[in-house]
Amino acid sequence: MAATIHDVAKIAGVNPSTVSRVINGKASISEETKEKIFAAMQQLDYHPNSVARSLASGLSGAIGVVMDAQDANAFSNEYFSRSLFAIEQVAQAMGYNVIIANSAKRAVGSASIEDLMLERKVDGLILPPSTVKASLLKKVGDFPYVVLGQPDMSKQGACWVDVNNEQGAAMAIEHLYLQGYSRIAYIGGDESIGFVKRRLKGYRSALKAGKPALVYPTDGTTEDAGRAALDAIQATEKPDAFLCNDNLTAFGALKTIKAAGWQVPTQIGLVVFDNYPLAAYTDPPLTAVNVDTAMLGEETARLLFQRIERHVTNRQTMLCTSLIERESSHRM
Repeated sequence: MAATIHDVAKIAGVNPSTVSRVINGKASISEETKEKIFAAMQQLDYHPNSVARSLASGLSGAIGVVMDAQDANAFSNEYFSRSLFAIEQVAQAMGYNVIIANSAKRAVGSASIEDLMLERKVDGLILPPSTVKASLLKKVGDFPYVVLGQPDMSKQGACWVDVNNEQGAAMAIEHLYLQGYSRIAYIGGDESIGFVKRRLKGYRSALKAGKPALVYPTDGTTEDAGRAALDAIQATEKPDAFLCNDNLTAFGALKTIKAAGWQVPTQIGLVVFDNYPLAAYTDPPLTAVNVDTAMLGEETARLLFQRIERHVTNRQTMLCTSLIERESSHRM
């Protein structure tokens, strides 16, 4: 016989009405009580009737994750997949499903978001920074949403969670100076993209007085990273260290540097943003600014559910990065 709400209540040590309120999201219940109820539901393999729950609560039992994707390859991006996995875990714990929507320019970007909101297909939205326009925020109104990443700072009213890219870049530059490097270049990325712009701001702010900013943008491929690295080491005033925008950039740069006969880390040091997937497995292993995208997804989802339950209004949260030191930057 299938488990009932009374069975869940008995194991959790609460009244059936409390279980109902947690399932329907109708009242403020302590996190401790919620955890007991969700644990009891899992133990009994109890699944609430989603149709009945929606009718009773007026909630859909789903959240939407909007992805700014121009093609299918974007959905295999490690940044997105790790964040999405964490979002899914939080949603499951809350008894919610996740709907993914694509706001690619070839579709009408904001229209898909409007459909999710106006047709009440979801109870809240996780948005990419690129969709956060004044016109959209006006349409969203008080509908629960959180931006996964920091939007344009002119959108002061937006609710978002991001990692501190500026702090991470500055930390990497300070580390390279401590290791005896003196001419540090930034390689990779497109400065029109928000997080790249903030990384470059951190890079430039951490350079010592009188040191030039040496920036080599790329198209995101390992081949173009190799081209940019070659341009740098063939320049009249060569850099002796690189801060790489991502793992693919670092891989392309490292391959080119080694092919040109330069030694890493004795002649050129390398630090990369993000510790995954290649940083620990190159030769030499790469020092990495650790960007915890799983934590980013988790914190974004938790904030969204707080907004759905009306516990918070707008909030901006910045998560700190850390530095994982490896051989690629250890000259000293």
